[in-house]
Amino acid sequence: MEPNYTNIEQLIGGLKHEDARNLRISKIFQGLMAVMTPLYFIFFLIILISDGQPLKSLGFLFFSLGFLTFAIIFRKLYKEYKSIDYGVPTIEMLSKAAKRYEFWQRKTRLVLIPAILVSIGVGFSLQDALPFPDIKQRFLVIVIGYMITLFFAFMVGYWKWRVRQKPLRDKALALLKEIEG
Repeated sequence: MEPNYTNIEQLIGGLKHEDARNLRISKIFQGLMAVMTPLYFIFFLIILISDGQPLKSLGFLFFSLGFLTFAIIFRKLYKEYKSIDYGVPTIEMLSKAAKRYEFWQRKTRLVLIPAILVSIGVGFSLQDALPFPDIKQRFLVIVIGYMITLFFAFMVGYWKWRVRQKPLRDKALALLKEIEG
């Protein structure tokens, strides 16, 4: 069920609620990634030194790099949501809100970088999990499986955006058009 923002006060309330939610999520994930990054780097070192399995250890290095990149992205998002000012002129506030809640934007595309790094990490880490004799086949099957999983996660994220954030964006754009036109 799509929320109905019949006036600007309801829209601002909805924006504040969603912005506060995104602030909390970005703070939690930033902290989680800050813990996971060094943890997986330590795993990388331990496996490299003790087990002598360079491919498996390389997987943990890619995990660590992916988590580091996620931590940087979530830090940027946290700062962005923390600095939102509802006291600016209405046109500026609505314009920023509409831009903030676009679906396909730079920050959305940036998430592909750590997702690919983690995908490579999964490919290296799970080499022993598949019975294929050829290492390239095993790697490819694992990475393709992970990419399919990411695709479904992307679709869930898109659905959640359509339900939670698109109505905010659409109403902000409609009010902007009404005010400017």
